[in-house]
Amino acid sequence: MKTWLLRIILVLQLAGLIGLYAYHLHIEKTGKTYLIKCQPVDPRDLLSGDYISLRYEIGALPERFHELDYNNQEVYITLQPSGPVWEIQDVGKVPPVAGMPYLKGQGNGREVKYGIERYYVPEGKGKSVPNDLYAQIAIQPGGIAQLKRLYSDGNPWPK
Repeated sequence: MKTWLLRIILVLQLAGLIGLYAYHLHIEKTGKTYLIKCQPVDPRDLLSGDYISLRYEIGALPERFHELDYNNQEVYITLQPSGPVWEIQDVGKVPPVAGMPYLKGQGNGREVKYGIERYYVPEGKGKSVPNDLYAQIAIQPGGIAQLKRLYSDGNPWPK
């Protein structure tokens, strides 16, 4: 009876891994991507390895918007194209109408966090980070962002 239970647990674990892989593959194939301007902030963590903390241009509300009067609550940021990159068009407490690209984030004063502020890089690459970075993100249903790749001078970074 114990081997029967172990086999069921093994099959459930494999099904979970296959489902996770299929989910990310589906986002990769069908998700529309957007280019966002960002800057590196902190390149190293002793326990986690090399990563870059990113500060997105869309992470700070432009002056034309009032400071958010609620802290650590969900906000929805509608995006609009501005040349090759996307920027903030509007901010609200409810998701915008269908068809408009939007991100869900956590608002705090003039800052918005999207959950994609950390990007792990190969060992040793986090020390020489260029300042002109662009993040390619895919937006999932519900406005959840997935960071796909960083670019510098039009080329994928790190090489």
